[in-house]
Amino acid sequence: MKTIEEKLSAYEVDVGFPEVSGMEHLQMLLARSELHEADRLLDSEQKTRLARADRKLVQQAQSFYEAIQAIADLASWRERAGFVTPEHWWWYLDVLAQLPAGTATAEINALSVKK
Repeated sequence: MKTIEEKLSAYEVDVGFPEVSGMEHLQMLLARSELHEADRLLDSEQKTRLARADRKLVQQAQSFYEAIQAIADLASWRERAGFVTPEHWWWYLDVLAQLPAGTATAEINALSVKK
């Protein structure tokens, strides 16, 4: 079982490679959900790293979504998952990819401040 630090480090690496397979991206989204559930266990430095990685994900939402779309329907995954709420914004890459540049980042930053 991976530690929170290992999961965070893996997520940071994952967001740097939007060109890998959609299956790997789905795994990344699942890992991000695990980090969300462990949020209260993250220290301030880890929260900063997570926010930085999240920004990379948002900035490249289109590329990540295109890779996922090649193998799966993201909307169907959200429905089947049962735990995906708007607070789990990373599961909405299909929506984020359609927003004007900068809008998605501003929205995610606003969600982060509410925590």
